[in-house]
Amino acid sequence: MDSKKLFDLTNLNEMLGGDKKAIYQMVKIFLQATPESLNELNKCYQKNDLNGVSKLAHKLKSSIDIFSVNDLKLDIRRLETNTRDNINNDEVPGLMDKVNSILNLTIEQVEEEKELLYKELYENEKAIKP
Repeated sequence: MDSKKLFDLTNLNEMLGGDKKAIYQMVKIFLQATPESLNELNKCYQKNDLNGVSKLAHKLKSSIDIFSVNDLKLDIRRLETNTRDNINNDEVPGLMDKVNSILNLTIEQVEEEKELLYKELYENEKAIKP
């Protein structure tokens, strides 16, 4: 497996003023919402529901941006535009493949990050207690 980190929490960290608990909560939300949205995206694609694909690509775009999944920033926008405007349909299968593979790997990596954040928060709280 490629060990390249597919996301970056720098933007999220800045948005939340370095609040580790808030970052942890956002990571948990990402891990709950993103797989659900990706699953729905795939269902719409399989039914050839381009409007649904467009709406779900739009929904995923904010998570991709907040978590700086830079390998997908352009592709998710292209998928949204192509399916919304019913253009360049020949590109859609490749975009779907890329979104699926990169987002699934990102979800795995964010899950690992969540565990690290949890340990860090737990150890900090434990250290503060008498």
